Amino acid sequence: MAKVYLSVSNPQEPQEVPLDTGGYWTIGRGPGNTIIFNDTAMSRRHAVIQEMQPGKFYFIDLGSRNGSMLNGRRVTIPSELHDADSIVCGQTQMVFHHPEAEPTLIKAKTQISTATEVVYARCLITVLVVDIRDFTPLTRQLDESILAQVIGTWFREAGIIVRRNGCTGDKYIGDAVMAVWTHSAGGPKAAEIHGILQALSEIQVLTSSLHQQFPLPAPIRIGAGINTGLSMMGNTGGQDSPDFSPLGDNVNAAFRLETATKKSGLDIALGRMTFECLGKDPEAQQCFEKRAVELKGYEQAVEAWLTSFTRLDEFLRSRVQG
Repeated sequence: MAKVYLSVSNPQEPQEVPLDTGGYWTIGRGPGNTIIFNDTAMSRRHAVIQEMQPGKFYFIDLGSRNGSMLNGRRVTIPSELHDADSIVCGQTQMVFHHPEAEPTLIKAKTQISTATEVVYARCLITVLVVDIRDFTPLTRQLDESILAQVIGTWFREAGIIVRRNGCTGDKYIGDAVMAVWTHSAGGPKAAEIHGILQALSEIQVLTSSLHQQFPLPAPIRIGAGINTGLSMMGNTGGQDSPDFSPLGDNVNAAFRLETATKKSGLDIALGRMTFECLGKDPEAQQCFEKRAVELKGYEQAVEAWLTSFTRLDEFLRSRVQG
């Protein structure tokens, strides 16, 4: 196996830091970090590098005072690391080395010139947004190293779940996961929506068990919004770092639907087309409650179908038994 390590280019502290044991490495100037620097511009708990999947390493800024840079860009969300990536924490410059990642990175770069020629493509997609409830109070109660482990585990395992259930793309935004399923022009079948709901149910099981792995003050809760519709797939990353993501109202609605669940007393909100894809299934009619909900940025209330995780699990079990 090729060596994975950080090389520190500062003349004051030239060194190589191996990343081969432990699964996560905290970076900061305070004692107790895995990697400690004598850098007054660095926070006590500045950032963490987490191996979220075998061979896939992510960099996460822990809300540091002066921020972190990855390849010259400010880091605001967990970002995957590639061989030769440049990292700056405070005034300390590092380079991430992962030689086994080179073939994948080279292949991706050879495709950039053709991929970026088609900047937009119109697709029928379903967007799932899952958000951790009361995340800000949680960050104030947990040590940064524990928080990094919790959020890293949640992102990693949630990503595995959505991809196993047919997701074609996923992103990690602050304390939320956004997953996208792409459908044929004829529209998604009921089985495809069942698969998305199954993924959501599995994420709920994962989330509710995290307090058994980590010293949390209480079980973590989540809410979710699901919306189906036509969206433009656009390259929001630029030539050097292409990042093809869905754009437009369909995506915004999924985030707004998730937010609407917080006032509803329920956990999950489906948009009209998503619910209609379930057909005239009497079990679906019993599981989901139709409501008019206020969405931020929308002049009028919109129709949504809401439910709890308990009722969702009952619905999914009825599908298996049926």
